[in-house]
Amino acid sequence: MQFGISNIISISCGDSFCVCVCKNGVFSWGDNSNGELGIENYINQSSPQQISFFKNPEEIISMCCGKSHSVCVSKNGVFSWGDNNYGELGIGNNSHQSSPQQISFFKNPEEIISLSCGYSFCVCLCKNGVYSWGCNIYGELGIGNFKYHRYIPQPISFFQNPEEIISLSCGDSFCVCLCKNGIFSWGYNKYGQLGIGNFNDQSSPQQILFFKNPEDIISVCCGYNFCICVCENEVFSWGSNNHGQLGIGNQIIQSSPQQILFFQNPEEIISLSCGQQFSICICKNRVLCWGNSNSISSYNGQLGIEVYKSDIPKPITFKEEIESFFDISFFRSSSFDSIRYIRKLILILAREYLDPDECLVGKYYLPRDMFNVLLKLI
Repeated sequence: MQFGISNIISISCGDSFCVCVCKNGVFSWGDNSNGELGIENYINQSSPQQISFFKNPEEIISMCCGKSHSVCVSKNGVFSWGDNNYGELGIGNNSHQSSPQQISFFKNPEEIISLSCGYSFCVCLCKNGVYSWGCNIYGELGIGNFKYHRYIPQPISFFQNPEEIISLSCGDSFCVCLCKNGIFSWGYNKYGQLGIGNFNDQSSPQQILFFKNPEDIISVCCGYNFCICVCENEVFSWGSNNHGQLGIGNQIIQSSPQQILFFQNPEEIISLSCGQQFSICICKNRVLCWGNSNSISSYNGQLGIEVYKSDIPKPITFKEEIESFFDISFFRSSSFDSIRYIRKLILILAREYLDPDECLVGKYYLPRDMFNVLLKLI
């Protein structure tokens, strides 16, 4: 069964797979070695397959994907499937699941405000508290220790007033929480991605003391091992920087927030999203990119500009460069070919400059990391 672009409600991407909620059903495709597609088998799929478990997609509230697992919040329960080595499914065991399983811990899904998936863990903000489950090697669960993985949701006791929380964002193995009284982070910190001035992993939330006026903070976004924070008057970044993903003009890792001097007027920023080693920012009159534009084996063109790396934001100039941005020569190999079904969504960014059908021919592929980031911006 195929789905029309007009039927798409939301898309969430894992490491090598996608889950798409449509008006007429829930579909998935890509790598399925751990059951991440939820279609009751472990066979990889190069085209969208319907997840038959979900009979009424209109009941789905949100969908979130980790590396190889998914969590779905619906009106009649919270469900998860896929890789479960570390208990990231929250169902009380560590067995992989090829079909959605209910997380019985959550009795009332309407209490859930938001949910974010990291590499192999999840963090969930509810009206009565914050909960986490899954891998805890680096303290990413925020429960005060590095011991044992958790197979069912555990309360993060640090947060006594969840109504004070504005947003939660997970990176690879760390989490950043924006609250009314500050920014807090915990988990893996080898690259300074917690922003607390050192490189020590943290098993409980630590305040990023750099930010003295949290009311000035607009948003925080996590990449793989770095963060970017948009404030009313400045933009800051910290963490891994080996490819210039911090946008600060060098490739030195930073354990505390550094101002991205390029942004003199943060009010122009509409949306910002971080990938594994690069970022894309949509502004009122331009699109900016910085960070890595190559991979171990090939040049993938993630930045949309003809350079391999940029440690400061670079604009994509319409119209000529938007054509090269979506040129088929940049569409490198991926684990699935059904990306052509979704490419029209990506091209919404350029709908005034390029006919979407121009890039819907042949079996060419968008780099997965590029794909994931662009989806968040639409």
